[in-house]
Amino acid sequence: MNLLDDIRECLATVPRNKSRIIKSLPTQYSAIALRDDDKYGVAIEFNKEKNISEKFSSCELNTQTIYDNKKYLVLSCKVENLRYEFASVCAEFLEPGKDGSHRKEILDDPFQWWTNWCKLMGNTFSRMEAYSVIAEMLVLEKLFKEDKDIEWTAVNAGSHDIESNQSSFEVKSTIKRYEASITISSQHQLKSEKALYLYFCRLEKSREGLSINDVKDMLINDGYDEDKIEYQLSYLGYNNGASIREEKYKILEKRRYIVDDKFPRIVDASFKDDHIPDSVIKLTYTVDLDGLQYDIW
Repeated sequence: MNLLDDIRECLATVPRNKSRIIKSLPTQYSAIALRDDDKYGVAIEFNKEKNISEKFSSCELNTQTIYDNKKYLVLSCKVENLRYEFASVCAEFLEPGKDGSHRKEILDDPFQWWTNWCKLMGNTFSRMEAYSVIAEMLVLEKLFKEDKDIEWTAVNAGSHDIESNQSSFEVKSTIKRYEASITISSQHQLKSEKALYLYFCRLEKSREGLSINDVKDMLINDGYDEDKIEYQLSYLGYNNGASIREEKYKILEKRRYIVDDKFPRIVDASFKDDHIPDSVIKLTYTVDLDGLQYDIW
């Protein structure tokens, strides 16, 4: 039986919460098929210290310690009626290659295989850009040093990115080198009953910069709860072990604006009778920050 047919048979017959050896592979390049309550897939032993956690559509690539207490690199899928098609991806993943060259490449750099596969299939997974998350975390870290009750509300789809008892904070970021225009995505974003501040960060990708994991460590050192920050990052699509959490960005510029009556914005008071027309459901507009008064933070 060839590898693809063997995988298809294993995925169709392996019991729930069990594993099965894929017999068509040579012993030195062994792999298993497995199934749990909501996923099925294949796995190979992975003896590296690093952890992997990547997601694409209904598929995942992650490290797990499973049935025999060994660490495995697991490729899995959640959609049962795609099992036949997913087996082809599994076969490409498990194929040893000449003298085991392909297996070695995957074990040495799982992220590269995953990235190439996602590009081929067209990764439509939507999440905040890494630099935007870094910018919000840097503002959170600054404010948390001053106020331990500060809340990162962007992860809960709040109107503002960060909230304290006295103030609201909106964070905008860009990787453009010269422009300072920002998009306001709703009529609520620059509206607050409390004092409102807008933080603006200009960043560029750089080996000497900061990553999401770097700023996470800064927050933890300041006393921020590690489980809480991991939950928040996971909510945004940045699971622990995701390679994108290691992308580094250098901070080129940091501005802080007070959002008051002098700041250009569209709110209820911008309309007749201080009321947005009933038929207007959502407002999106662009503000040019250049020329507005700010301070450096």
